[in-house]
Amino acid sequence: MNNKYSDNDYISCIPHEQYVRDSQQYGLCTECKKPNTWINWCMECYSKKFRQNFCNWTSGNEHIDKFIQESQLNANCDYELLEWIPYDRLSDITFLAKGGFGVIYEAIWLDGRIINWDTEKQDWKRKDTNIYQNENLKSNRKNGFWVILKSLNNSLNINEDFLNEWKLHLRCQRRAWSNYTSLIPLLGITQDPDTKNYMVVMINAFDGSLRNNLLIKKYNPNDKFRNLWDISRQLKAIHSLNLVHGDFHNGNLLYFTDNVLMISDLGLCRLVNNPNKNNEIYGVLPYIAPEVLRGKPYTKAADIYSFGIIMWEMTSGVPAFCDIPHDFNLCLNICMGDRPKIIEGTMPEYVELMKRCWDNDPKKRPTADELSEIFDEWDKKYPMEKDEEKRIPVPDNAPEIKYHLKAYYTSKRFTRSVELNKILSSEKIVILNDNNEDELNECMIEI
Repeated sequence: MNNKYSDNDYISCIPHEQYVRDSQQYGLCTECKKPNTWINWCMECYSKKFRQNFCNWTSGNEHIDKFIQESQLNANCDYELLEWIPYDRLSDITFLAKGGFGVIYEAIWLDGRIINWDTEKQDWKRKDTNIYQNENLKSNRKNGFWVILKSLNNSLNINEDFLNEWKLHLRCQRRAWSNYTSLIPLLGITQDPDTKNYMVVMINAFDGSLRNNLLIKKYNPNDKFRNLWDISRQLKAIHSLNLVHGDFHNGNLLYFTDNVLMISDLGLCRLVNNPNKNNEIYGVLPYIAPEVLRGKPYTKAADIYSFGIIMWEMTSGVPAFCDIPHDFNLCLNICMGDRPKIIEGTMPEYVELMKRCWDNDPKKRPTADELSEIFDEWDKKYPMEKDEEKRIPVPDNAPEIKYHLKAYYTSKRFTRSVELNKILSSEKIVILNDNNEDELNECMIEI
């Protein structure tokens, strides 16, 4: 992994658990002499400073202003607040990708995020980092903070409903922080002066998604215990708010550093048993639980099913079902109990837990709380190798991952639950291939 942050950048944000256990409190605020709510952070004093500054900025939209202001007034630590970030404080803005929701860019935030209050300078102390100079940079900046900008289509007249995804993300981020882990943090909001679209500013996860790093995990098998402990705690935070992620797959798990895996993209996050607006099923097929494919409500157990598939990928080094079409036949097979083949040599206890996660019966799956406890123990027993010289690189002759032309790893809509249930309730099923395609490149099925 080519990481633009050091581990210390992350450690400076989240203290080691040993430190947390030893430190029963965060000391006293130097101004009000009351207990800090975080290291060098006093919510009571800092909320007053933020409030005094409200008159000095505006996004131009009352809903966004309120969202940012509420985050600042209720921030228990530096990673629970958002800022209005003027567009001219962003440099080296570079296009990365385009999706249905908008466009994604990489950029450098010249100021960096707030850490705490500098009593001598009477101003906010900010976190930036040395920017690794490379030929792709348009400027010769030495310091700044790498960020991702998510442009939101048609967001000039944004309302509270439009902000729902980011409100839920911030709620989950705060809850995860209380368990000393974190989702990919939101940092603030800005606005493109040309398109007038608003843009969400997030930390840049340079090392990419789990999908892009599966082979590394395969050759360094102890990594999976730490990584799965991280995301099980984050999932626990989401579920503790009676929410579900709703689109849990390897493309939505991002590496902030080589060792830190974080959940991202809460676009389908919602209350348990609360369908999306159109009561439709979305997702990446290999990770969708069978009961969801059959039209049942999306529950916490459905997220756990997806977690089980990710557990398998950590042992195989390849995405699940990457060598076959993601079509109606696969939907049918998943509902009939088909799962990825267990990799030889996988730890028996691990296999047993994985099978529990992807059990066809949602009631038999473990909770995120149970998973976090198990992986905590396994992480202690099988620690991740952090010494780069001792880590095993992916061999040059490692087989290349071969994807079927009709294997899709972007979220799609599935609309054939009624037909699926009809087929599964019949006594005899005959599957015939057909070249006709629709949104899932599905196959015709004859009973």
